This record gives sequence, C-alpha cells and structure tokens, in this order.
Amino acid sequence: MKNKLIILLCAASIILNGCSKQTQEYSTINDASYIGEFVDSDNNEPNLEIAKEENGKYKVQIEIYRLTSLSDGIGDLTTDGMEFTATDASGNPISGIITVKDQTATVTFTDSTWDYLQNGSSFQYTKSSDIPNIWTE
Repeated sequence: MKNKLIILLCAASIILNGCSKQTQEYSTINDASYIGEFVDSDNNEPNLEIAKEENGKYKVQIEIYRLTSLSDGIGDLTTDGMEFTATDASGNPISGIITVKDQTATVTFTDSTWDYLQNGSSFQYTKSSDIPNIWTE
C-alpha cells in the first residue's frame, strides 16, 4: 500500500510540473506583434485586424482582396502563432494560423472546405498600426 501511494504521488508531481511548464511557456508569448492593423501586401488596404478581448481570446478579422471577408474570427495565441477559427462565405467553419515575423503577418489556411480557399493558401500583410480597427456588420 505504501509503495502504491509513493508511485501515485510521484505521478502527480510529474503531471503538475508538466502542466505548470506549459502554462509558463504560453504566458511568456508576447502578443504585441499580433495586435493591430495590417495592410494587404497586394493592394495596400487594411485587411487584417487583430484585437485582444477581455476574455483573453483574440478577435480576428481578415479580408482577402476580391475574394472574401471573415469577420467573426476567434484566435488563440500559441507557440506556433495565432490559431484562428472563423466562418467562411458558405457558412462553414474555416481555420488557420497567423504568424508574424518583423512587421509581416502571414495568414495560412489549414482547415478549409470552401472551394475558393484551399488548405495551405497563404496571404501576407504588413503591420500599419498597433491599434486595430475592428469593424461591425
């Protein structure tokens, strides 16, 4: 019985240490490079807006010139970038990841069923402001 209790305590310690390390890793990610307004690299129009909400999630709005607008995106910041989910023009979920390097954001769609945005499609935007201009419908 004593050995089982020691094993259980050791397992609990390992699990708790792993969880706390993961939480610390995410809490050190700086979201400042993601929050703001980005202009489309092709037509120099503000077409990517990212704002932090009170609940810790991110509001993500994406316009792709002459193709579509995604106004209801919700993002989570991870070590890989900002993962987001929105609703495509057909009313289906669409998701992807936004990565930022220097002042350039790349939006890559990873889970799309919409014919006009294939998985792997990516678009680039350049940061123009630290203040997002979130629009309402």
